[in-house]
Amino acid sequence: MEAHAIDAWPASITERLDGGWVLRATPGLDRGRSNHALTPCRELSASELPGAIAAVQAFARRHGIHAGIQVSPLSWHATLQGELDRRGWQTRWPVLVLAAARDAEVWSDSGQGPLEWADRATPEWLAAWARCEPGRDVEVHAQTVFPRLAGRATFGRFGESAVGIAVEGDDLVGLFCLAVDPACRRSGLGTALVRGLLAGSGASVAYLQVEERNAPAVALYKRLGFGEAYRYCHRTEPLKGS
Repeated sequence: MEAHAIDAWPASITERLDGGWVLRATPGLDRGRSNHALTPCRELSASELPGAIAAVQAFARRHGIHAGIQVSPLSWHATLQGELDRRGWQTRWPVLVLAAARDAEVWSDSGQGPLEWADRATPEWLAAWARCEPGRDVEVHAQTVFPRLAGRATFGRFGESAVGIAVEGDDLVGLFCLAVDPACRRSGLGTALVRGLLAGSGASVAYLQVEERNAPAVALYKRLGFGEAYRYCHRTEPLKGS
């Protein structure tokens, strides 16, 4: 799932290091995996951490972003977490990765009517996302991440009331940017959105990422059969003078 998500949410600049680190930068965006290095999917030794952290810092300086590391999965990286604690790196955005195996009942049309589909972020989809997530940096995404998804992702929406993205590959489908208009929440649209996106997929397993503190969303996804696969968090270098 981590390997799929790297390509499913593409960065403007990606460098891969020996040892499994993936360095990513999307100047202009200011959170999440778009601007954070990704840890290898293996346990790290204490001896390799200084060089790896230095490489992350140098990459960030070259591309004008704030140095950050997505520590994933958390269960494998206690040694790295301890070193970042010692250096005073901040912990931000604890995330649950939830996954569900294909289910004929859930992965079907919800009865809310068909989603409107596009293979790119159309002006209508972007306007709906802005309505569903007020304050989100929609235009920056439209200029950076979304053009890289054109033709290989599904952008679905229920009018201006709910939006989401499905990216399929390797028998997995990742769901991103799931959002419902604040005025329409608790009306079943979130459930209908997920079911509609899954109904259009041929994958065997779906996954999504949700912040731990978003209890209503976590509860909704669990009702749809999603369970915890693993957890991750983002660590960011202290700002100078802090």
